[in-house]
Amino acid sequence: MKSHTADKSLLPIDLSERHQKVRSTISESSAFVIADSSNVQWLTGFTGSNAIVYLDHELFVLVTDKRYTEQGPMQLDQARSPAHINIAQDPIAVIEKYSGQKTIHVDPSLISWEMYKQLQERVSGEVIAYPKPLKELRAQKNKAEIQRISLAAKIVDHAMEDIAGLLGSRVSEKEVATHLDFRIREMGASGNAYQTIVASGENSALPHAQPTERIIRKGDLVIIDVGAVVDGYRSDMTRTFVIGNPSDQQQECLLVVREAQEAAAKILKPGVPCVEIDQQCRTTIEEAGWGSNFIHGTGHGVGLDIHEAPMINSRSGDKLLAGMVVTIEPGVYFADSFGVRWEDLYEITNEGATQLSRSAKSPQI
Repeated sequence: MKSHTADKSLLPIDLSERHQKVRSTISESSAFVIADSSNVQWLTGFTGSNAIVYLDHELFVLVTDKRYTEQGPMQLDQARSPAHINIAQDPIAVIEKYSGQKTIHVDPSLISWEMYKQLQERVSGEVIAYPKPLKELRAQKNKAEIQRISLAAKIVDHAMEDIAGLLGSRVSEKEVATHLDFRIREMGASGNAYQTIVASGENSALPHAQPTERIIRKGDLVIIDVGAVVDGYRSDMTRTFVIGNPSDQQQECLLVVREAQEAAAKILKPGVPCVEIDQQCRTTIEEAGWGSNFIHGTGHGVGLDIHEAPMINSRSGDKLLAGMVVTIEPGVYFADSFGVRWEDLYEITNEGATQLSRSAKSPQI
């Protein structure tokens, strides 16, 4: 597979109008201060490790340090972002200068306590929590963003093609994870969307197990949860494999969890409340008697972050909209025994949903 950097079919990221969408969510007496890297990239195209964005109805400023004197303008130009760059050692001083008496909106879950306190102490206007607009705007992806998520999913699909043979050769969880991580980069991804999960035997009962030196052996179920990154955009997929012949309980769990996933996937379309999707998935597992073993939500949005809006769980107030990219990932887990999880990535379209992750679900090895 060609490196994504050589893929001429990808549409360019065009951020020339995105700041206007953010501006439309605040009054003329307000401003946004954005300090987390994902929102900074989403709004400006800048990927450096140190940046703050100040945005009001008149100004759009990216504040960073001298290390990015060349990278900053280059990335903003590539993304067609109209942000002005200010190189400064004290970014709060820049915000003081620009903000005046304006109310400063911040996302409390994405700003450090230290920066929040500095803003409170040094700017003249009130500092308030206002996370909703950015989360909602980011939830709906444009075509260029969906292309990158789709390519990240395809890269993982290709990386998984020889995994069955590897699992049958007495390897450790860490060896499988290392193999996948290498293959993902070899195929053009810039990295992993998160730490690859390879969990076998009793470790598969831990939803976020980290790979260990444990040797994969007959009788194991093996959960592999893996994603790739393309231009900052992520994919997310899980497959469960059986080494040898499954027990009756293992076989039933594999089938029931897959049925639960398929039941939820069938109702994916714009306007559907996410809580209904969770309930559709959960009901199938509850009817099999394993409701208490399904211990996490059914899914989540994916984009520049691996967990974005919308949230698909029993407490969600979100609804699906065209352009969202979401996971459906039911699982059941039996302590000190085994776990099963199936996860796929879906683009919500005007007509329904398109599955982006296509790796085979042939679990027995």
